[in-house]
Amino acid sequence: MKLCIHRGTHQIGGIAAEISTASTRILIDMGDELSLDPNFVPAPLNIPGVTDGNGHCDAVLFTHYHGDHTGQMLRTRPEIPIYAGALAKDIMRLSAERGGQKNEALCKRIETIQAFSPGKPFLIGDIQITPFCIDHSACDSYMFLIEADGKRLLYTGDFRLHGVRGNVMDKILDRRIGKVDVVVTEGTTVSRSEHKVATEWDLQKRVKAYLRQYKYVFVLCATTNLDRIFALARAVPRGKYCICDKYQKTLVKVVSDRWSSLSTFYEMPKLNTPGSGILQGFQERGGLMFVRVNRQFERIIRQFDPQQSILLYSMWDGYRTKPDSNIPEFLSLTGTWAELHTSGHASPDNLRHVIEKADPKIVIPMHTDAPERMQTLCQNRTVILLKDREELLL
Repeated sequence: MKLCIHRGTHQIGGIAAEISTASTRILIDMGDELSLDPNFVPAPLNIPGVTDGNGHCDAVLFTHYHGDHTGQMLRTRPEIPIYAGALAKDIMRLSAERGGQKNEALCKRIETIQAFSPGKPFLIGDIQITPFCIDHSACDSYMFLIEADGKRLLYTGDFRLHGVRGNVMDKILDRRIGKVDVVVTEGTTVSRSEHKVATEWDLQKRVKAYLRQYKYVFVLCATTNLDRIFALARAVPRGKYCICDKYQKTLVKVVSDRWSSLSTFYEMPKLNTPGSGILQGFQERGGLMFVRVNRQFERIIRQFDPQQSILLYSMWDGYRTKPDSNIPEFLSLTGTWAELHTSGHASPDNLRHVIEKADPKIVIPMHTDAPERMQTLCQNRTVILLKDREELLL
């Protein structure tokens, strides 16, 4: 078995990793690079046999729907099979169809996605892949147990343990995976200072307190951070309104349709979309409104008393502080704003916990801007720091 990380060994995002045997070759993710520079143009991925005809590729697997993992899906040759979770496929399709800028080519490619099932192994050539649904800031995110040539490799994808489904990780590792030879892990947070990580339940409790303190609570969060939308919508007490736009409500319903049978957490919350009657009711009774940075919501927020309002910023702070960001001006629409966020990625302590559970001889970091710091989490293991496009025989 060979591993080649085409991009992502020394950066967060822009992910593409390859695993191959003598007869089979698969790729995991084809993502856009991330940057806070407003003039940044993502570099196209050029991978022989994947983006051109100079070689073969048996399949491309996507861990989840975030753009730094799927943004260059269209660069894959159309005859290469692609795989993702069923719910992730639905969300990707809705995103591509959104508004008046429907991406026809992307919609057609998404329709060809073959959906895998959590915990059910499948074969691509002589490589067996078992996908496991884990917690991340994107619903339907997966890590893969990859078995070939007598080796067991755990590819974590993006994950965390402090989300609403964080407790599934230990069960998967203990009952379904056990010891592996190699862990290829994300390391987004290893360059950040250690501090207590807030859970999604902590955020929900804080929103309940804000709803007691303020009549109007506005929340700015990523539209596809759906676990957060479910959690905060459930914080709204009976008699108050919970409002979001039509696109957000559509996404919430798709998740509920797929997952409500798995957990009552995903039962459809009572969500209203903005309209004259709904806004009048919100004016009278108050409640919570999910907003986005656009003129429609700017006009709506201005209708309500700023002294009775708070705007909660529930996204990564880098979006707010980047050059030319229009978020600070948006946050000033209410009398008060506050940060209400937690990372979509595992803390260093939780990275260490997962590695210890899987008990590999070799750890390979990726999706990190400080891969050398992984050694401090794995004192008694071999940490291999690869360069982009470097091949490693496992």
